[in-house]
Amino acid sequence: MNTEKLQRSRRILLVDDSETVQGLVEEVALARGHQVIRAMTGRAALDVALTTHPDVIVLDMGLPDADGRDVLAKLKADQRTTAIPVVVWSGRAGESDSRISLDLGAEDYVEKSDATLLILKLERVRLDS
Repeated sequence: MNTEKLQRSRRILLVDDSETVQGLVEEVALARGHQVIRAMTGRAALDVALTTHPDVIVLDMGLPDADGRDVLAKLKADQRTTAIPVVVWSGRAGESDSRISLDLGAEDYVEKSDATLLILKLERVRLDS
């Protein structure tokens, strides 16, 4: 049997202010057997993370109401969400954003370019359950 097909389905909280981007990522995620929960703002991301307890969070840096770094810092500072892996998905290219995200506790940093690459990276994130 192909072990790749037996891989665990994930509940992904996708935080991005673009419905188009959300749709592309969700399409790839659903095709690979994952569930996607959407949020378009930093405030919504924090609320939804607390109420749905996703397996992993995909966090855009440029949100209309908050900087993604601030949202990441709040997620990692809250005892209820600190253990949820966060993958930063950003259109901001550059080593400094990547390093800052990782220093704040992100599991990984992926530049916005390919939704399939993002989902493959999410599948490699270790879950503590």
